[in-house]
Amino acid sequence: MKTILIVSTLTFLVLFGTIVMTSGMLQNAVKGRLGELLAPVTGGGDAALDDTLARLELERDALQRQREELALRASALDVEQKAFDAAQVRLQGLATEIKTAQGALDASHDAEIAKLAKVYEAMKPASAAPILASLDMEIVLEIMTRLKDRQAARILAFMTPALAAEISARMSPPGGSS
Repeated sequence: MKTILIVSTLTFLVLFGTIVMTSGMLQNAVKGRLGELLAPVTGGGDAALDDTLARLELERDALQRQREELALRASALDVEQKAFDAAQVRLQGLATEIKTAQGALDASHDAEIAKLAKVYEAMKPASAAPILASLDMEIVLEIMTRLKDRQAARILAFMTPALAAEISARMSPPGGSS
């Protein structure tokens, strides 16, 4: 039994020693290989790798500058967009004011033309015809369209045939006979 115990102990020591020795050799091999791999990164001496790292750093710096420039442009664009939106709102307000003023002007013009039509309606056709003949054609047309048909016909009868024909043609509905 002693023999078995001695043989077992010796076998254990040999196996344990082999494992410890192999582990040490592997550890040294890994440290050596790791040192070889890390040497260029830590300035070990590979010039091509150093050049590549320097170029990458320059590119990184250039990209950072571009990002900053894009951020500035985006900020400027936001400011311009806000100014544009404000100008658009002002223009819409002005357009509304213009439409309101145009509506008031049109209403005033219509009221004045209606008043003139009443005046010419009250006049004798022989007196109204020469006055209307001396006015602008557009005003004459507006007045004549507001007169009663009978009074308009009497006034046209006192105008020159050419003027009466032109007024009649322009008063006729679009698409009528030419």
